[in-house]
Amino acid sequence: MPNKNNDNHKMKHFVFQEYIEKLIIIVPYIYFIYHNSESIFIIMNPISILYLFEMILELFFTLLRFPGKMSHNTTDWILAILGTYAAQIVSTHASNTHLASITFCFILSFIGILVSFSAKICLGRSFAIVAAVRVVKTYGPYRIIRHPMYAGYMLTSFGFLLYNFSLWNICTIFSAWFVQILRIQAEEKILSTDPQWSLWSKHVRWKLLPFIY
Repeated sequence: MPNKNNDNHKMKHFVFQEYIEKLIIIVPYIYFIYHNSESIFIIMNPISILYLFEMILELFFTLLRFPGKMSHNTTDWILAILGTYAAQIVSTHASNTHLASITFCFILSFIGILVSFSAKICLGRSFAIVAAVRVVKTYGPYRIIRHPMYAGYMLTSFGFLLYNFSLWNICTIFSAWFVQILRIQAEEKILSTDPQWSLWSKHVRWKLLPFIY
């Protein structure tokens, strides 16, 4: 007979993981809004607003996701925390140096949002911050690269960096990119146990950037 106590314990553990994951994502967003409130609400810089919009989309999908089996690996949770925090502690007033026009940066950031949003739509309520076992998606942007969501994040943050160029933003954004690479490796380690994913990955070779990585 199934052990009801064990099932209840697992369900409570899943619920606890859900609360922790949501807390992980909310805290750095509050920091970003507070630290960059002038650029967002007073100056109404479109690059900053797009960056915030990307964060709101991620928060929305995280809050609505189904409880599911997430990784219990401490490293995976650390990567999720670092990847989330590093991307949101950027500063809009660390420098007045603009390496590209606001129009170019806006377009680049907007394309990044479209890419990551299309990936979120494909994942639906199975979207998660921490590496997790998900239903394999093989349509939309997943027909081209394995991790379109991270590719979208990188495009959006690159547009932000070009318009808000500073040593601080270089360190935070490049750190976030490095962590995303590690997160990709952690996710693929979990997903590789799924025969459907293994078959699909043989046809979709590129993880992040076509013909590069």
